Amino acid sequence: MARVVSNRIASVGQPLTLSSFLGSFTEIWEKQGLERDLRRPVPIGKLYHLFTVSVLMDPGVCVSGGPDSMALAYLLNQISAVPGKHNIAVQPFAFIVNHNARKESTEEAHWVRSQLCRLGVESRIFEIQWPNTNDPGSTTDFEMTARRARYRLIADAAIQKNINHLFLGHHQDDQVETILMRLVRNAGTSFLGWQGMSEHSKIPCCDDIRGANEAENYEKFADWLRPGEIRLDEEEISPEPINRGKNVTPSLPGGLLIHRPLLPFRKSAILDFCNTNRVTYVQDKTNYDPTLTIRNAVRYMRSHYVLPKALQAPSILELRKSSQRSAASLARRGDKILRGLRVLSIDLRSGRMTVLLSSAFVPMCEADPEAGAYALARLTSVVSPQSKDDEPTLVPQHNLKQFIDKNRSRIREQMTIRQVLLEKADSRPYASKNSVASSFELRGEVNFGKDLSDERETVWTLSRPPMRLAEVALASRGFSPFVGSGEVENKDTDSAAWKETGLWSAWMLWDHRYWIRVRTENAEALSQIRIRPYSESDAQRLCERLPKTGSKLQSILAEAAPGKLRYTIPVLTKEGQVSVFPTLNVTVEWEDSMDVKPKLTDRPTLEWEVCYKVIDHPFISEQRETIEWRNAQGKRRTRAGSSCREARKQVRKSTANEPQRIDS
Repeated sequence: MARVVSNRIASVGQPLTLSSFLGSFTEIWEKQGLERDLRRPVPIGKLYHLFTVSVLMDPGVCVSGGPDSMALAYLLNQISAVPGKHNIAVQPFAFIVNHNARKESTEEAHWVRSQLCRLGVESRIFEIQWPNTNDPGSTTDFEMTARRARYRLIADAAIQKNINHLFLGHHQDDQVETILMRLVRNAGTSFLGWQGMSEHSKIPCCDDIRGANEAENYEKFADWLRPGEIRLDEEEISPEPINRGKNVTPSLPGGLLIHRPLLPFRKSAILDFCNTNRVTYVQDKTNYDPTLTIRNAVRYMRSHYVLPKALQAPSILELRKSSQRSAASLARRGDKILRGLRVLSIDLRSGRMTVLLSSAFVPMCEADPEAGAYALARLTSVVSPQSKDDEPTLVPQHNLKQFIDKNRSRIREQMTIRQVLLEKADSRPYASKNSVASSFELRGEVNFGKDLSDERETVWTLSRPPMRLAEVALASRGFSPFVGSGEVENKDTDSAAWKETGLWSAWMLWDHRYWIRVRTENAEALSQIRIRPYSESDAQRLCERLPKTGSKLQSILAEAAPGKLRYTIPVLTKEGQVSVFPTLNVTVEWEDSMDVKPKLTDRPTLEWEVCYKVIDHPFISEQRETIEWRNAQGKRRTRAGSSCREARKQVRKSTANEPQRIDS
């Protein structure tokens, strides 16, 4: 293990000092909401400089032991010592991940922890396990697998410690290497990839960890729908809110944010800082072997050869700035197109959305295909079962062209884009007074600049397409008990507390659309509960076993999930038999009848809570009060004009012939 303090000569450029770092940190503090995530008042011992420090935050810092992360931990811990009126005290907690890929990695991890202790930084070591290999470093996908495992370990621990902000030590040279790697891997990469690493971002690889990409808690649906209204009751102020209404509510934005405050600084400046301040660190020799990874090869190439000017750091960083400007412009233009549609309804029971596209939507997409591809990607993401990490910024141009062609058709059409089924009702001619297009023109928000008499307003319904066999298998799962902060997984499952309150499972992200958790009497009962998609065989069995109440279930399914869409909604099963339709608020009693209004009991046999994924798109937020929200507890009617009412008639006509049989 090489423990060194750098003796390299300082490079030309911005030096890294406490004061210069504070400038980078303050930007994060002011713009990224850290002041809203304060943990507690500052203890007396933390008050420096005539009591100017008034608040304390507890961020997480990811420490590998290298100079970058060790310098970052030191800097965060020293912010309080910087003179000035920044009113910030920082008490970082360090996450050390032992990858167990080298013989000396365990020794290094403990040495790093000892050095952090010397600096006054609390830390913990997390171990990555490799059950299928004795030499993980030799596997072809080691980097990606290790990255995913590292982020997930840190996310779990950060959530348990109520840490919302994680600081990483990526620096300017890392940024240049990242963009060069993307150029090497795919020379045709668009400007979206050339943006490199963001100064601030959501944590990757963790979208199925509750609290990583959304707030852990949630609001009742009525409160989410009308966020401006203040209500204080016992349920709302409870630290553990219970969805007693049993309807589906969207998750709240939030989760873990990653910050990279060292991106403005070069590696040499960080090494100089470590040398000046006697910050010790570990050198991982594998980082300099050009045969191991593409990043190592790029790093070796930059340090041993004079690259063409276009591939040198100043040019790459300028490319990044230009790409960021292009991406911001794309988002503005795409959002402008999305304002040319009206969301008629969102059915949270099945994840189905119906929209009315103005007659100007297609011309705008044709005039700016890139923005049209962006708008279509944002639109489909509302109901898509794709992971957040896999959601595209743009749909392929051939998908956009196909969508435009079908939009102009006067008959019903359907197509699939990135795991979203789009179905179009019959089109109707452009209506000059009541149309969405003309309303936008009258407000001066959009100037279409062309005759729209040949264009037509169209109604589209977006939903999850039927599941393939492999998707059904992935969506068929059991639940695990919830493990809270300070608990261990083998906790006594017969404890007195659990006997009184029942046992909650951990939250599960089902089909990347619904967050679901259940509560049973004990761990044994929990082990018998599974979740999977509703199936045709279930429909047949329920039809046979529930002759008296089956029609009620059929009518609910026909409204909430018509046709094959019903086979994409979740059911909870016990010993293989359907017990609950959680998104419909329906329980099945095999011996007696079906109850559509279950209530949360103090000693549950099976209870559940369900949230839809986060819906925070501007084009939906701006229309939240006028959308018809369909839920298990009823509907909220829109206040839209006649154009929308006529559009809804088309939707009702398109589903009027839907079979009322459960096995449709």
